[in-house]
Amino acid sequence: MQNKYFDITEKKTVSKKENSSDHHIAKYLLAHYEKIKNLDKDLKRLPSADEFFFLQSDVQFNAFTFILFMSKYGRIKKLHATTYSINRKVIDALIQLYDKGQIEQIEVLVSDSLKSRNPSVIDYLNAQLLHRPNFKIKYTWVHAKVSLMETDHGYYVIEGSGNWAANAQYEQYLFTQSKGLYDFRMKLFTESKLR
Repeated sequence: MQNKYFDITEKKTVSKKENSSDHHIAKYLLAHYEKIKNLDKDLKRLPSADEFFFLQSDVQFNAFTFILFMSKYGRIKKLHATTYSINRKVIDALIQLYDKGQIEQIEVLVSDSLKSRNPSVIDYLNAQLLHRPNFKIKYTWVHAKVSLMETDHGYYVIEGSGNWAANAQYEQYLFTQSKGLYDFRMKLFTESKLR
């Protein structure tokens, strides 16, 4: 019997040449577009209201991949994301999605330890955000890995063990369309003590 949500038996190799016309897309984004093709083969649709998908990854995708996955279903009005760390590749990818209008508003809550761990990334980020008023970064002590996305067709939450790094290994994720969970997780952004 075939599962109506997933097809875990079908695995195909995808050539990177399929995206060769997208020379303007950052290398980091291209890698994640490839990962979406792999995710698409297993995840056949978005969750419906109050439906929860429990996913497990073995290097196929990471937390950032879901942002691109969602953007192919339409514009993301608001993206809120928490992460312990962020690097220039992720910053550049988010800026590209923002500048192209695929994401209207972005707010990232990142660990304030990044200021001492990698001040050059902080300087780069601050310089990039000067002329992007709907792209904000906040700092607090956070290790949560949650992404909230408001779209034209619902409120989505992705949370799990995966970072936005390229070194994802065995990770687990919860993917849902749930306004209640979205509002609950939004407290990370509205009630966290900023530093």
